[in-house]
Amino acid sequence: MKLKKNQNENDPITKLKLKAAAQQLFAERGVDGVSVRDIVAAAGLRNSASLNYYFGGKEALVRELIIEGARSTDEARNRALDNMEAAGGPASLADVIRLLLDTNIGVNPDIDGATLGYMRFITVLQMNNRELFMEALEKRWNSAYLRCQDHVRRFLSDLPKDVLNHRLVFMSLFINMALSSREHALENADRAGKLWAQTGSLEQMTDCIVGLLTAAHTSLEEGQMRKKRIRSYIEP
Repeated sequence: MKLKKNQNENDPITKLKLKAAAQQLFAERGVDGVSVRDIVAAAGLRNSASLNYYFGGKEALVRELIIEGARSTDEARNRALDNMEAAGGPASLADVIRLLLDTNIGVNPDIDGATLGYMRFITVLQMNNRELFMEALEKRWNSAYLRCQDHVRRFLSDLPKDVLNHRLVFMSLFINMALSSREHALENADRAGKLWAQTGSLEQMTDCIVGLLTAAHTSLEEGQMRKKRIRSYIEP
């Protein structure tokens, strides 16, 4: 998405332009690959001091983007869970997963009505700047996610605790990476975007995650035997 240039840095929407430009650039290059000058230029501004004026620096801007997105998601997710539980749900594991997906789409709607790379921004940030990400959240804005986890645990109470804990981590990684890929594809209208735009794509993703969570698990002994068998094919 290209931002309209506006040379008036006293414009009341200047702060939103800086946030939108920064989030998109962070999604594309990572936080460490983007300078203050890059953000200011992408926002259509001329004075590099404008970012410091509104945010106090690049790291403070990153923290604000993290918190705004996390808060928006958590609030939307809690509202949806309240409605679902009031109606006697969730009725299935798939309902919980689909709620997680749908409430991750359209994060930060105040920034020009678009996601502007939020999922990619967060995914890359967690890989390369996880300490900053966790510090910014201060263990807040994840109450709805924990509620969703509780429902998943209820539906999968027959799984050993350690197996389920692993799968919940894999679920989170899968969701982040898949939705990041979807976001990029739709924003760039490439061939993958056509795939994601097809009716039912998120249902297919939901089914895949349900399958990940509910698949039969392998014992440690079986796993070791499988490992040895595969290595015998790989190693000379």
